[in-house]
Amino acid sequence: MDFKTIIDLISKSNINSEAMYDLVREASSLDLNDENNLRLIIRKGCGLANKSISVAQEDKIIKLLKDKGITPDLFQLLVK
Repeated sequence: MDFKTIIDLISKSNINSEAMYDLVREASSLDLNDENNLRLIIRKGCGLANKSISVAQEDKIIKLLKDKGITPDLFQLLVK
């Protein structure tokens, strides 16, 4: 996992770091193999960044996570 990319993405999105840590804590307690939990975390993350995504974009993120995990492809999708 490329933590520099994650930090850059968070700083460019102007996300409240405390809220992000809360989201990470919540995600760490969930079964992320469960698609509903993944969608919940994605939606909350988008809310923190004041971004909205379509169902198609959410589906694409879910597919990438299931097929490849956290990869540079995922980050490229998120910065668009």
